[in-house]
Amino acid sequence: MDSPAPLTAPGTRLGGGAPERLDRAAGHLATAALALIAVKPLLDIGERDAGGGVDLGVLLSAVGAGCMLAALTAAVLAARRLPPRPVQAMLLALALLLVVSGFSYLAAGPRADLLALFDIRRYPIYGPRLDPATAIPAEAVRLLVSFAPVALIGMALMRPARFPVRRLAVVAAVVLAGAVGHCALAWLQVAGVVPYSFYFELPGQKIGRASGGYYHPMSLGRLLMFSVFLCYVLGDRLRLPGDRLRLTPLRRYALVGLFVATGAVSLHRLTIGCLLVIVAAFEARRLGALRATLRTRVGRRRVVAVAAGLVAAGGVAVALAGDAVRERAGVALTEVGSLDVRSDTFMHGRGAIWNDVARVLHRSTPDVWLFGFGYEPWDMHNDLLRVLVVWGVVGLVAVVGTVAGLHVVVRRRCADPAQRWALGVLYAVFVLFGLTQKPMAYPYFMWLFLFGQLVILSLGGAPGDDTVTADVERGEEGRLDEASTAGVRPG
Repeated sequence: MDSPAPLTAPGTRLGGGAPERLDRAAGHLATAALALIAVKPLLDIGERDAGGGVDLGVLLSAVGAGCMLAALTAAVLAARRLPPRPVQAMLLALALLLVVSGFSYLAAGPRADLLALFDIRRYPIYGPRLDPATAIPAEAVRLLVSFAPVALIGMALMRPARFPVRRLAVVAAVVLAGAVGHCALAWLQVAGVVPYSFYFELPGQKIGRASGGYYHPMSLGRLLMFSVFLCYVLGDRLRLPGDRLRLTPLRRYALVGLFVATGAVSLHRLTIGCLLVIVAAFEARRLGALRATLRTRVGRRRVVAVAAGLVAAGGVAVALAGDAVRERAGVALTEVGSLDVRSDTFMHGRGAIWNDVARVLHRSTPDVWLFGFGYEPWDMHNDLLRVLVVWGVVGLVAVVGTVAGLHVVVRRRCADPAQRWALGVLYAVFVLFGLTQKPMAYPYFMWLFLFGQLVILSLGGAPGDDTVTADVERGEEGRLDEASTAGVRPG
């Protein structure tokens, strides 16, 4: 099923050194794309709003997507064969959605009366009004940019050696460095040194929410979630070239603690929930290693020392937390609106959006059900609902098929149970985050999600690459290493 189809007839050759030049070009373009994935968090510092305006980060995202697609094209021409059929099917599905977007653009005029229903905005959570003439092309570009890393996965399936785990670990290390920078800014916001950019709007008061260098806490949460995931999956491979600044288990756990604590002060509940799911899932796999460690005296001492350190750090944090921090924690736990999904006040207006969308779709014509509106007239706050509204049932089938197909393709190449576990955690967080957010609408979320799968593929195909799992199974010195994910290559 995955066997690549020949691109040219037998005996056909590209003249001169064209294949070699194309292969080198593919490598350079892939390197440039990975570099942009790595430095994107640093380039996002100073993000002014979440309104989708054009800034340096947006422009470089488009450049990165172009590099990814061009790299796959050059690799296909150099190898004179197409990528595996599942990847071809995914790319065709995405191309189909671009065609659907073109249809919606042409149909926007005749649908003016129906689109006018979206002019009603009962709560600020509905978002600003968008002009279909500009919103539909923007949505199509966002789709292309978000799923562009599928091209890198296609290259990895064609030639795994192009993406060695050490290379991807360097990219992940730079991403983590950017995450640390955003964490520093977030804590400066909590300390009152840096002003907040986003607030809880409550009757008679505004409570600031830490967002680091981003405008919205969700953007910070996205980076924190994948940073914690990469810490667990790559383990001691997270280092700079030449083995400088190697992350020991203690340093990695310090980073995980920093990222989780920063997620907590962001007050973004879905981020906090996803972070807890990631940590709990990976630590659950370590219970066997922990039991083995407790059988030795040195191991028991280490476990007691780590536990005591965590308790002490928690006590200090509680003691240093001022009234403002405790007030924010109370707001995050109590200000959730109604919990009745049928109510308009469910999750502070999300219920109103979903109920109103259902009414609009009930009045829509069959072409809208099939192909959608081409853009997101309201902020849907649910990923599958957003896809249905933008591209209709056709888009829903294409997107779900693409994401599910990626899971199947990567899972089949997971040689180790730890890899499959990490892949499952990655997809669980993806689905969980999509319940009240829109991960497929955020290009960098998708970049990190697909990069994680590229990492999983690299770990599965790296001969002679020792894994944390192997270390734990051997019980080397009773170490509390990241046994759960060592052999994983997640996205």
